[in-house]
Amino acid sequence: MKIFDLSTNVIDKVVSELQEAEKYIRIAIFQLHNQKVFNALNEKLREGVNVEIFTLPYDSIHEDIKDEVTALFKNLQENGANLYFCKWNVGDPERTTTAVGRWYSFHGKIIVTDKSAIALSANFIQNEELDALLIFKNETDKIEEYNSKFDELISLYVREQAGYNGSIRQKIIDTHLTDILSVFELPRIIETETHTNHWIQHYPSSLCPESVPIEDRLYFTPFDCRGRNLIMDLIEQASQFVYLSAESFTDPEFSKFLERMKLRNLDIQILCGAKSQDFSDRIQVMFRDLLAADIKIKTTEEDIHAKLIITDKHLAVTSVNLNKINLGFKKTNKYWRENTESISICADSEIISIAKNQYLNIFGESIDIEKILAKKIESLIGSMFTSTFDLRSTREVKELLAHLVLRKEIEVKKFILNIGNISAKLMRYLGGNTVDKDTLLLALVLYYLSERKHDFDQLHEKLSVLDAGINLNTLLATLLTHNFIEKEDDFYKIKVDTLF
Repeated sequence: MKIFDLSTNVIDKVVSELQEAEKYIRIAIFQLHNQKVFNALNEKLREGVNVEIFTLPYDSIHEDIKDEVTALFKNLQENGANLYFCKWNVGDPERTTTAVGRWYSFHGKIIVTDKSAIALSANFIQNEELDALLIFKNETDKIEEYNSKFDELISLYVREQAGYNGSIRQKIIDTHLTDILSVFELPRIIETETHTNHWIQHYPSSLCPESVPIEDRLYFTPFDCRGRNLIMDLIEQASQFVYLSAESFTDPEFSKFLERMKLRNLDIQILCGAKSQDFSDRIQVMFRDLLAADIKIKTTEEDIHAKLIITDKHLAVTSVNLNKINLGFKKTNKYWRENTESISICADSEIISIAKNQYLNIFGESIDIEKILAKKIESLIGSMFTSTFDLRSTREVKELLAHLVLRKEIEVKKFILNIGNISAKLMRYLGGNTVDKDTLLLALVLYYLSERKHDFDQLHEKLSVLDAGINLNTLLATLLTHNFIEKEDDFYKIKVDTLF
């Protein structure tokens, strides 16, 4: 039996599953702080249930709660739990201001007991967050699969080999790339000795499969697949809709990919956090571009943490945020850089339908990202009235004008996308791969005619602002010859069943 949930009650559902375990509980998770989870685990230990936890070292815990959570872990250990810490880190944190040298490389989230296998996006923290989970209850094959993947994590990152934690170092060395030992050097800004012998700048590309089949299984990136590639493949296989959820969405390359996918007339909706400590300006631009492409974006009142992909073909519950290090990226042709993330895929149509309905219910009640973007403009409006005209302005005026300015910005981006789309269709029909002046002018004529029919003078007036020596007669003759348009009395209009 499969159970899906997208809500702020995910941790309570996990605790219920833990309470049903009779033989063992194995948890691999980025962060574990929640008192209810610790209580459930201690209760199970007293019942003789074996408990194993794979997580990050104590110095990854925020200073405000570090002593308290460390004590909870040590109490768990005293009661018989086996704790495994992933000390390895990946990448170069020089370009970020957050959690430098504290978050390590493992970001996945799975649980397996003798009763169930659980994929989730949640960390076990004290705060309520919107999260997702997928439970495979009493499914023997899934339980065996998740146990095997848990064992892989211990082997890869923890169990000692040749004096180092895990087999990962030797796997990298065995690729025999030139100067391979340089990937283990600490980044310049990491001064602590804590990470000595536990740092990987990036992985040899040969260890990170570029293309793998999409199957109903649990993947750990980047060794089972590259997260970016697998998620893009999931979206490319969709034929009707793509619904995404992520705590963080800052990757411009992935944003442009979604814009391309929207050209297939997919219904694309995104639920994500609206803030980024490091990339605020970037996401302001990204969100405007996505809105211009008619991709819907919303955020929630509560903290959103769910990492989720729902299409008409697949459901994926993941730990992957839509940012560079979580999705992964090519550092050079020889190297790939990515956190270790979990991606659990399910193609069960009933579960997909349940996930879709839960997502749409939450999306319908969420906040349009335009309201957040407009809020950023309000201060500029107030400053304009004050500094330029020596006037004060009410909050209502700032809100109204900010919304209008945002709509104008999006309209300009939408216009550019429309011209690009028409130009691309023209090039596919006429041949070639370079948009020249004539192609652009043809695209402009088609754009104006797609809005409504025009006569010669009306078209000439619109194109004359370009002051580019335009021969409108030639442009119209070309479009008529190729049956893109037709003439009705004195007016030109788009011909049905052509480019549009």
